[in-house]
Amino acid sequence: MNLFSRIPGIASLLLILFLGSQWAEASPKYFVFANPSYVITAEAASEHSFIVNFINLSDFVIVTQPNEFIYKAASGRFYIGQIYEQERKDSRSESQRYSASVLLKGHSFLGLTIVGAFREQDQIDQLSVRIGAKRFYLQPMEKAFFDQLALKIGELDLQNESEAAAIQQAGISEIGTVKSTDGTSEWDRDWQDLINPDGVNPPKIIEKPEISSTEDALKSHIYGKVKISCLVNKNGSIQDLKVVRGLGHGLDQKAIEGVKNTWLFLPATKNGEVLDSVISIDVDFPTPVKK
Repeated sequence: MNLFSRIPGIASLLLILFLGSQWAEASPKYFVFANPSYVITAEAASEHSFIVNFINLSDFVIVTQPNEFIYKAASGRFYIGQIYEQERKDSRSESQRYSASVLLKGHSFLGLTIVGAFREQDQIDQLSVRIGAKRFYLQPMEKAFFDQLALKIGELDLQNESEAAAIQQAGISEIGTVKSTDGTSEWDRDWQDLINPDGVNPPKIIEKPEISSTEDALKSHIYGKVKISCLVNKNGSIQDLKVVRGLGHGLDQKAIEGVKNTWLFLPATKNGEVLDSVISIDVDFPTPVKK
């Protein structure tokens, strides 16, 4: 009996693997890891998100967090996931758009959308997922091979007691590499300056369209930055916007309205939980460039 007969979500996985090819025309890389314990695939779904699929062939429950998804771009800069886009209800039955931790039982499949302040997706040098004390480095793969792998994934028997036999029978070769922690700070070097010393993955601004000046400010030659404080709630909405340092001439109100109506935020996370967080924002009204 194959994977289709037990895991309804596998149809979604295969659909994602095949239909993702349209986005892949501009950025043709897919990423895959496979060994007798896990099969992990990742692909860019938009400029702010990746679709990541976990197949846990082992007997163990694993915990995955979005900040453990990390890649290095050609520039040498690292990017980490911020949240899982996952509608759910909290303990008070209030609707929550995001989560920051997911349990994956043994012999099961999970498809996740990871959202973050991602850049340079067409120049990824190295992509990995951390699970426990190990990091799993996914191998880049061209579309044709990725499509072939999708068909093989559909033949995986998750109930096979032998993990090695399961991937062998599906014709899946081991792909990618694994590194274990060596107990030094070098292991976590990729997270330096990305996660705060207190363990908080701070809120991210993923879109911030330019906010135009006012006629009064232009006539008065008033330029600079308006500093605003606001609360980014667990759903990424902003509240309690206040001007901390203003410029007057209508720029303070223009900054608040622009941030509130056009900027997009992702909430903070810590230890697998999504948090409300107060942040400060600088809205720049630069000196016009002379033509």
